[in-house]
Amino acid sequence: MEHFNIIQALCRSALATPNSAVIQQINRLKDALKKDGNEKEAKSIESLLASSKKSIEMTPSRIKQSFAMNKGEVITSKTSIPVDKETSIPIAEVFFNEDLPDEIPLFDDNIKNAILSIINEWSKFDQLLEINAAPASSCLIYGLPGTGKTHLAKWIAKQIGLPVVLARLEGLMSSFLGTTAKNIGNLFSFANRYNCVLLLDEFDAIAKLRNDPQEVGEVKRVVNTLLQCLDSRKDCGFTIGVTNHEALLDPAVWRRFDVQIEIPKPSPQIIIELVKKFLYPLNFGENEIKLFAWCIEEASGADIEMLAKWIKRAYVVDNNITASNIIKQFTLLNSGRVTEKKKNAILKSDEEFINALIEDETYTFKQVDIAPMFGMTTSSLSKLKSKMK
Repeated sequence: MEHFNIIQALCRSALATPNSAVIQQINRLKDALKKDGNEKEAKSIESLLASSKKSIEMTPSRIKQSFAMNKGEVITSKTSIPVDKETSIPIAEVFFNEDLPDEIPLFDDNIKNAILSIINEWSKFDQLLEINAAPASSCLIYGLPGTGKTHLAKWIAKQIGLPVVLARLEGLMSSFLGTTAKNIGNLFSFANRYNCVLLLDEFDAIAKLRNDPQEVGEVKRVVNTLLQCLDSRKDCGFTIGVTNHEALLDPAVWRRFDVQIEIPKPSPQIIIELVKKFLYPLNFGENEIKLFAWCIEEASGADIEMLAKWIKRAYVVDNNITASNIIKQFTLLNSGRVTEKKKNAILKSDEEFINALIEDETYTFKQVDIAPMFGMTTSSLSKLKSKMK
């Protein structure tokens, strides 16, 4: 079905903040697609509606009412945060509901549904407790930098309906013997005292392999303290660890987390949606969006956002610039964000650039799509293409 990817993206955006009218119209679309014999497209829309329904059912208020694990105190803006005694630097930072993100990062549906299943457990907290199957109380989120891990952790906290106590590494880590372990103990004592989600960002810095020959005995002491503290927190709220370097974690640390989520690089469809999101309020054509996504494929969400900012600046400076020239400039000055294969095609010549686009099987560019992005007519591009054979 022509332009279905645009229809799908519009539905996904509308269902991010749904109301009854939106849901009704999307249901009508699903029924119309099915009636016309577009079964595959109808099932795709049906899947979006199902995911949205799960999200609606898992509002923070419902989960908070079910929250029965921790009978601790309520954190306020006036609550004293523990500090490192040697430097007086706070060992944690508190984020309240209004500081936390409203939207889950853009992920493929399978990852999003897996994450929503964790939240759904907490919405059924009391029922699960009755059958001795308490919800997961800890989660390790790992993957490459810039994939939205910390954003996701904060979003999960908002769904659970609790403030975040974020461990500050500069406050925890100390050059004084034994002080780091004491700071970790103080952090957990503080978190266990209050109703909160404890977020351990850059977790690998304090959960390293104890058998690493490069590390001294202090590391073993720190990790042992961390393991004991994680065990003590089993019945005290929710704990999230975030790391870019999961291979550095001690195996015993892995076992302390009920759930372990790997966040991959975005898929091509998610890259397209991220490019559109980050380019707002500028409006580009579908083929230009596909070109930008093709250029940054295999990159992280942070790199995609950097590309979008680059495009915005280039467009403001020269609104007559072609999409292909924007990509060439970006590739020259951001070589680390573009794969070697695509870099070679983009910078070698227009012929190589065009050929790489035509041969790409993921984004399916046609000559009529490509020509305007290179400032050419379709006929002149066809002539250029025939010379390349």
